[in-house]
This record gives sequence, structure tokens and C-alpha cells, in this order.
Amino acid sequence: MTFILLDESRPGQVIDRQPQGTATQEHPLRDLIFEHPELLPVRELEPEIGRVVAVTRELHLPGAGFVDVFLISEHGRLILVECKLWRNPQARREVVGQILDYARELARYSYDDLQRVVSSRLERPGNALYELAKAAGSSLSEADFVDRVSRDLRHGRFLLLIAGDGITEGTQRIGEYLQAQAGLAFDFGLVEMAEYRFVDPVTGSERRIMQPRLLARTAVIERHVIRQEVPGVVIEPVEQAAPTPSGTTASAPSESFAAWRGFVDRFVAQVRFDDPGQLPPRSGGNGWIRVPLPDGLYVNLYRSASEQKIGAQVRFAGSEGIARWSELLAEREAIDAEFMATIGEAPTWADGDVPVLKITRSSPLPWNDAATEEEQRRWFAATANQFVNSLRPRLLGSGAA
Repeated sequence: MTFILLDESRPGQVIDRQPQGTATQEHPLRDLIFEHPELLPVRELEPEIGRVVAVTRELHLPGAGFVDVFLISEHGRLILVECKLWRNPQARREVVGQILDYARELARYSYDDLQRVVSSRLERPGNALYELAKAAGSSLSEADFVDRVSRDLRHGRFLLLIAGDGITEGTQRIGEYLQAQAGLAFDFGLVEMAEYRFVDPVTGSERRIMQPRLLARTAVIERHVIRQEVPGVVIEPVEQAAPTPSGTTASAPSESFAAWRGFVDRFVAQVRFDDPGQLPPRSGGNGWIRVPLPDGLYVNLYRSASEQKIGAQVRFAGSEGIARWSELLAEREAIDAEFMATIGEAPTWADGDVPVLKITRSSPLPWNDAATEEEQRRWFAATANQFVNSLRPRLLGSGAA
């Protein structure tokens, strides 16, 4: 990509990107992210993450190493950043394993453990994490903040970011590193820091422009959000400018997302699964709730305002997904009977390039009254529970085989 600096008083100045692989040290990139955490495109991964504040550089996790940059959001989301120069072939092979080592080690910590290492690094007594989050605008009480961070530590729920000067094709194998990681429920992003330099025509001094971005296609790497929920991994292309299931777009008012966030929080608080090993659901974006299944599959619960319906579906993408679909299809009669016994209807088995197992239900607008929302949450809870009861043991059984 090339930029053009426009000025009415002089011809446009072309600003070319610095060639990849010309950087020789990683610490300038680390320092840049620490000093300007707003550079990181974290809202493309988690729109509700809030303001992000830097905690420290080189946080020592005994047994794992030093996290390049450790950050926290105002809502208590823990963010680990590892910086690498991608001209180094060793980086392409090892950086993913390195940041996963940090996550595994951190998942063993209690809040007191984390507070101790942070306070030691900052030479700052007291609850430094909470104080930083509060200064960033957190509305949480100290007790609620500690509870939220403690839950994320317990479940290995972190945002892991790898930042580099240009991620190459070798990183396409990232899924191979992630598939073996059990016990964590993290979001993962690859961030490219493209650098542009030019001579300021007014002052004559050299200027730099840093352009952070989630990566977009191979020869860099096809833009993906990589999510792992135990067990399994799914790598999802990020769709460009697609409308959300609720009929809104990326520019929808923030209150729409806030209302959905409240709906999700109430749903998560009330849903109960018969399967004791089932992980909790989570928001998948505005209008979506995701319930993780084995083999990187999900029950996607959604509301569609444009179609005035709610639904639940499991998509079986890729060769492994299609293989699981075929195994379940062989037990269709039994699965349909299980759904009929609890939900009162059998799911639709939609074959195609990406097979889908789904159930939908009419839900006329408006949705802004408490009774309608409660009815939707009850339906989501019962339907998700049945998907888990029917699919999870069968998927685990096929994985064991």
C-alpha cells in the first residue's frame, strides 16, 4: 500500500512502505505498543473491550518467560502481546508456541498471584491492576473487577496478540500449533505493523507513520480471527462490511450493542446445561451467541430483526467439519427423536458446501419488552441445551475413535 501526502501549496508526495525485514530489533516495536496501546486494533476482535491501558513491559512469568507487553482493558480483559520480526524464520516457527506458553502459565495464577508479579514489576504496592483500569475509566467496583479477572484467569480467557513487521506465509500453519492446546479459551490475533517514512516538506525532518492492521491475505496471511474454545480450534475469515444478524451494520449506534450485551449477560446468567463439562456461552458479536462444541464447532444462537426470527445452528465447515456432519447424519433418526422429545420439533439438516444443522422460530418485532426477551432467552437456553446433549457426546466419541 502507498500513501499520498496532499497539500494545496505543493505537489502530492508519495509515501512508500518500508520494505519488510529491514528492522533489526524487536524492542522498538515493543516500546511503541507499550507507549501507544491504542495502536492495537483490538476492537476489530472484541468490539466491547473498552479502553486499553498498558500495564508493563517484560512481565516475568516464572517458568514461561517474559511477556513483551502486558495490557488490561477497563473491563478487566487481560491482553498479552508478543512482538517478532518476521524476517526471522525461527519467529515463524516459535512465536505462537511462545505466547501460548505465557497463556498456559498465566492460567495457573490466582488474582493474588497476578497482583504480586505486577506489583513487583511496577514497584507499586496495592491493587495496581484495578487502579490502572479505574484510571482508564472502569465503572466496575474493585470486588467486581477482581471477580472478573479471576474468572478469566481460571478459564484461561485472554486476548493473545502477535505483532510483527509483516507476517509471512509460514504463519498459515498456525492452526497446527493451536489444535493441541487444551484448557484455554482465548482470542488470538495477528497484527501487522506497517511502517512508512517520509521527509516533512516543511521542516525537512524525517517522519514515520505506523499502520496497524489485522492481516488480510496470504503472501501476507488471509485475514482471520482465530478462536479456540476447549476442545478444538476454528479459524474464521473476517467478513467485510456484512450486515449483522440483527439487521444492523458496523456503524450501528453503540446503544444497540449495549442492549445486546445486556441480553447476553442475562442469558449467560440463566442458562444451565445438563452436561457438566460444557463450557459457558459467549457473545459472538452483535446479534450472536456462541456455545462451544468439540472439534472447533459451535452452536450459534442468533436474532434476526430483518427476518423477525430467532434461531440456532451448527455449521460444519471444512473437510473435518464435513466428516463430523457425515457421522452425525448416520444417527439422524436418533438425534431427531431427542429434539422432538424436548424441543417439540426436529432440526433441519441442510446439506451443501457447508452443511448446517439448524432450528428457527418466528419472533415478531418489537423485542424491547421484558416478556419477549425472557421468552427468547428461554428458547435459546432449551435449544442450546439440546444441541449440546445430542451433539457433544457424539462428537467426543468420534474424536476418541
